[in-house]
Amino acid sequence: MSRTKTVIVAVAVLVLTFTAGAAVGAFGAHMVILHGGPGAERFPHAMVNRLDRRLDLTDVQRAQVEAIIKRRHAHIDEMWDGVRPKVRAEIERTNQEIERVLTPEQRARFKRMRMRMGH
Repeated sequence: MSRTKTVIVAVAVLVLTFTAGAAVGAFGAHMVILHGGPGAERFPHAMVNRLDRRLDLTDVQRAQVEAIIKRRHAHIDEMWDGVRPKVRAEIERTNQEIERVLTPEQRARFKRMRMRMGH
């Protein structure tokens, strides 16, 4: 019975870790684009291209939409500055909760692969 319980816990931790890693990875990619990482300079242009393909914008509309997106993108970036610490804190609480169900050996391995956000 103990072996079965260990296997179930191990599988649950693996699934949780994979799911959390995927979520953090997707969020991290989003953050990199929004905060000056590779691709950030292309974000407004890519968004305008997507809208243009779907809406058939005129040249004037395209220029106006691009200006709007660039201006709003800067505002969104400022908003993330307030949200980022809360997200980091939530990730840390998640890590701590996961650690409580692990054995000491698993905890040591988990610490090496822990979810981390940014700097």
